[in-house]
Amino acid sequence: MVLLPFRAGVISPSGLVAGTNEAGRPVLWRRQSAARELPVPQGFRYAEPVAIGASGQVIVDAFDSMHRKRGAFIYSGRTVTALAGEQSFAHGVSAAGVVVGESVLQGQSRAAFWAKNVLYAMRLCCGGTIKAANRSGVMIGEAYDEQGRYHAVVWDAAVLQGPPRVLLPDAYSAAVAVNDAGHILVQAGRDVYLEVGSRLRKLELSTGSANTARSMNECDFVVGGYGPDSDRYRGFLWSPASGFQDLNTLVPPGSQWTVQDALAINDRGEIVGKATLGREDSGVLLIPVR
Repeated sequence: MVLLPFRAGVISPSGLVAGTNEAGRPVLWRRQSAARELPVPQGFRYAEPVAIGASGQVIVDAFDSMHRKRGAFIYSGRTVTALAGEQSFAHGVSAAGVVVGESVLQGQSRAAFWAKNVLYAMRLCCGGTIKAANRSGVMIGEAYDEQGRYHAVVWDAAVLQGPPRVLLPDAYSAAVAVNDAGHILVQAGRDVYLEVGSRLRKLELSTGSANTARSMNECDFVVGGYGPDSDRYRGFLWSPASGFQDLNTLVPPGSQWTVQDALAINDRGEIVGKATLGREDSGVLLIPVR
């Protein structure tokens, strides 16, 4: 367990961690090096990293002081590029460099993605967003129906501009992650599902508590938080082989910190999240022992 001097949010395949400091500025950190603050784009007050691409580019959402103006940006080396569109908001980036999220077009918020910074809006009757995409171009997210209910949806790479497939039509749900195998992680109320080969499997997580899935890697390892309420949350790890595990049972014995939430996991099994000690909290990096 490594405590971090900022609020960690995402981790790259190589172990680069990004998050925000107390001033709301984006920060990058790598083991055995100091945290580096990134500049906030001109015209904005705060910025938050939401994804790190395979080649090290950092995707950031920026906001003004009142959180009324927003924009999405790509940091690549010393270059900062604004994503096309009005009030654009990013959620992630695929291994192929496609950024996904939403943008306002003709006064309406639309699910959208950016390929080489060209904006493509999805056809949805009532709004939605794209949360993630895999290397093959399969995209997942949420779409609203005419009654205002939101559902987890998936677009096949071959028919991106067609209607999405709804994963749980009879429940409020949200698609959380998709990996290169096409497996999709879905949140529905207090429960979490994993779709493999068009078959949904309810994951056996904590009973009697709300379970919130945050991230999944290529090995179908899932991380998130669980508990009766947000003040008593604890981080969890679920894997096909070991099932549900409280992350606090996996950290070195004697640690006084409680892992309260797990936000992201990479393919090396490294996890970033939040830890607490009394009223103090800290970003945390968990590194598996091999």
